[in-house]
Amino acid sequence: APGTNYCAANPNSTGQAARMSAAGSTSVSANQFTLMAGDLPVNSFAFFLTSQMQGFVTNPGGSAGTLCLGGGIGRYVGAGQIQNSGGSGEVTLALDLTQTPTPVGLVPVTPGDTWNFQCWVRDAVGGQATSNFTDGLEVTFL
Repeated sequence: APGTNYCAANPNSTGQAARMSAAGSTSVSANQFTLMAGDLPVNSFAFFLTSQMQGFVTNPGGSAGTLCLGGGIGRYVGAGQIQNSGGSGEVTLALDLTQTPTPVGLVPVTPGDTWNFQCWVRDAVGGQATSNFTDGLEVTFL
C-alpha cells in the first residue's frame, strides 16, 4: 500500500485508534489514488485533511485526538467529500490529484511532492460531543 504511517492516533469511542491507509498509484499522471480511514466510530461524519507539512498538536479545538498536520491545512469538504462512516466505521475518497485543497484554494500535486493526509471524525465520549483523528499518512508522489 502506498504511503508511510506516522503520528499515532488516540483511541476513539470504539476503544481503537483510527488508522489511515491508501490504495492505487502514487503516479501523478495516473491520477488513481484513494485514501481510506478505518476503525472510526460508526455512523459518524468524517472528512480528510491534507498538508505538505507534518505537525503534532494534541487536543486541538477541544478534540480528543492529535492533529498530525502542520502549516497550511486543506480540507476535503467539497461536494460528496464529507462522508458518513456507516456501520463499517470506514470512509474512502478517490482523490483528484489536480484539485488538492489548501487554505488558499485548490492546487495540483506535482511529481516529487510529499503530502500528508489525516482524517477528522465526529465522536462522542460519555454523551459529550467531541472529535478525533486517525494517524497520519505521508505520501511522496511520482
